[in-house]
Amino acid sequence: MTYQTKPTSNQPVVRVLGLTGSLRSQSVNRALMSAAHELKPDDMQIMDHAGLDQLPYFNEDVETEGDPTTVQALKSALHSVDALLIVTPEYNSGVPAVLKNAIDWASRGASLLKEMPVALMSASPSPMGGQRAQLQFRQTLTGIGAHVLPAPDILIGSAPQRFDADLRLSDEPTRKLVARHLVRLRDWTLALGALRLHLKEAA
Repeated sequence: MTYQTKPTSNQPVVRVLGLTGSLRSQSVNRALMSAAHELKPDDMQIMDHAGLDQLPYFNEDVETEGDPTTVQALKSALHSVDALLIVTPEYNSGVPAVLKNAIDWASRGASLLKEMPVALMSASPSPMGGQRAQLQFRQTLTGIGAHVLPAPDILIGSAPQRFDADLRLSDEPTRKLVARHLVRLRDWTLALGALRLHLKEAA
């Protein structure tokens, strides 16, 4: 696939929901999501979803009684967008519980994640940049039918060195990688949407 670097005049705006796996206010992964807002293409909107820490642990008994309001809010947010951007730290060589819990809730019933275009980014003090967390997430998301953006991956290792004192992403090569990743997400989303429309018309 050839990825466009500039929007065309009649290209629709791609709406993206942003989920961040770190709850810490000074997290480099929260700073990375902020950088995504700054570096996204003009025809993309990113809406951050706060409150993942307010979701109850997934429990089918709770689900049977009806989704809690925080779960309803998450599902409503997913229903209103075209794609998902997940920015995640790596905890103990894996996925943060708060993000996995959100995905578990969102995958239930008429899963809003099935066929959803998803892009992953991660930042870590380690040189690996959160690779193991991303691998776990790819397995989970693929298993529920989401379309995860193929490699190259955004794995920001030695992350504190790439942000300034105000937690702004200041490393220029990394900024270019993030900007390109978001263009790829835009084009991946539009391409999948066109394919779904073609298949529907051909049916």
